[in-house]
Amino acid sequence: MKTAILGGVVLGVLYTLSPLTVLCLAALAVLVWRISRELTARERAWLITVVGIAVAIRLAAIAVLFLLADPSRPYANFFGDEELFKSRTIWLRNIGFGLPVSPADMIYVFDDVGRSSYLYLLAYIQALVGDAFYGNNVFNATIFVAGVLVSYWLIRRAYGGVTALVGAIILLFVPSLFSWSIAVLKEPLYLFAASLELVSAYYVVRAPRLWLRAAAAVAVVVLAIALGSLRVGGTELAVVGTVIGLPAAYIAVRPRLAFATIVALPIVILLAAMQPRVQERTLHGIQWAAFQHWGHVATPGYSYKLLDPRLYVDMGRIAVYTMTYPEGGRYLVRAFWNFVTVPRPSQIQSRSALAYLPEQGLWYAIVALLPIGLMAGLRRDPVLTCLLLAHGLAAAGMVALTSGNIGTLIRHRGLTLPYFTWLAAIGACRLIVWMDARASEPRLRSAFPENPHDSV
Repeated sequence: MKTAILGGVVLGVLYTLSPLTVLCLAALAVLVWRISRELTARERAWLITVVGIAVAIRLAAIAVLFLLADPSRPYANFFGDEELFKSRTIWLRNIGFGLPVSPADMIYVFDDVGRSSYLYLLAYIQALVGDAFYGNNVFNATIFVAGVLVSYWLIRRAYGGVTALVGAIILLFVPSLFSWSIAVLKEPLYLFAASLELVSAYYVVRAPRLWLRAAAAVAVVVLAIALGSLRVGGTELAVVGTVIGLPAAYIAVRPRLAFATIVALPIVILLAAMQPRVQERTLHGIQWAAFQHWGHVATPGYSYKLLDPRLYVDMGRIAVYTMTYPEGGRYLVRAFWNFVTVPRPSQIQSRSALAYLPEQGLWYAIVALLPIGLMAGLRRDPVLTCLLLAHGLAAAGMVALTSGNIGTLIRHRGLTLPYFTWLAAIGACRLIVWMDARASEPRLRSAFPENPHDSV
């Protein structure tokens, strides 16, 4: 009885200090409990331990931010971009309540720069629970962990518990993902919505009943729109990932159809590329992407260039619209090569970049393991494997063609990790099994020789 009373008092105090923190942690606990019901006792213990550590270090980091905040300012931030969301959401909420707002703030609230549905969500949350400058950090940490758990649930069903746990550990503790998971930025909510969209796309064909498949298709459309409202290109990423991933899975499990597709696809692409209208639209799309890249190169920080030198100096940013087809081809090759390799050791120019090197090594390992994971995944679950690959490649293309700032590339490249990490995890597990089998084979041959006299 006393314990219950004490627990109630502690919970009441915590809720008074930060209602959003209590609500978020309670919702996350329910999600962990729901997922753990399907696990073995050992898996459940591992999952609870990993999630517990992930949440604890995030809460500790947010607490340190709160304790070290400058008392002369209303709140502290991990990153400069957070101030955009923390301030604008309060102003937006006050406008909704009819409270007075300065003309400058009124203009800034509805400015096109940084506009996102994430702003309205945070404003609505703070309309319910009050100012939550640090509660919003907890909300983001919670929604990020929840997104990983949703994917873990799906991956475990398709690839097994070990693969799911390995992938979850990577996503929860990779430094760059950890950093923006505790910041008031739109990436955690984007990852959560992307995880739900992946599950919905999977059940378009895997749901046991027709009405569930129809509901999953509707969910894909709704979540694709939501992703687009969070980030430019989010809708296209979801649509391309689903529209390509599902047919690819159908083709992959039919060898004759797969062979015919491999032969016919280059021919179809070549014939389409010979059409003047297709050429014009393709070049215009490449020029638009190059225009975005040029803008990133011009931002503060360390940048890298993908275009031919003349396109950076002759006419300014507008020069990209004079790009020729050969220049566009070279730009595409450089874009994807730099997407994989940047920042290379030769590009290290600061201590922060040097600190990123271990994670860059992990990124190289993920890329190297992708082919192994793809082959192993196609044998286990071709639908999920093709969906992961198609979504990951769509995100990679979107980031590779428009990036030009190393810091921005590292942050946006994280959009591919929720897809590629799972494939790399199954690739790593398959590689370990293969290496163990190779190491065990000589011992087995020695213990059970084909000719009994060979062992004498």
